[in-house]
Formats: sequence, structure tokens, C-alpha cells
Amino acid sequence: MPMLMLKCKTCGEVFPGIYVPEESSDDFKSAATSADSLHMCSRGHKNEYATLDYMDWS
Repeated sequence: MPMLMLKCKTCGEVFPGIYVPEESSDDFKSAATSADSLHMCSRGHKNEYATLDYMDWS
């Protein structure tokens, strides 16, 4: 199952954003990444992310 990663906009830490099922369409990925746009890294930095901020490192 591929994982879309995020990079903290404050400290640069890369952390898991969301898991997406294999063979997911681009429409599904777009909907999934725009549903919850606020994420926090392990250092407590909370940032808002857009669909384009997610990186596919699978």
C-alpha cells in the first residue's frame, strides 16, 4: 500500500501523510489528500497542506 509523505514546513521533517490503496486513481488521491489538510509532525509543528504538498515515495 503506497504512502503519501509530507514534509514539515517548519523544521523539514518528513513524516507519513496518508496510506492509499494500490491502483488508486488520481481523483481518489486528490480527494483523500484534500479531506484533512492539517497535519502535525513529531516535533509538534502543525501545518496546513494542499494536495500538491504530498510526495509519493512508494
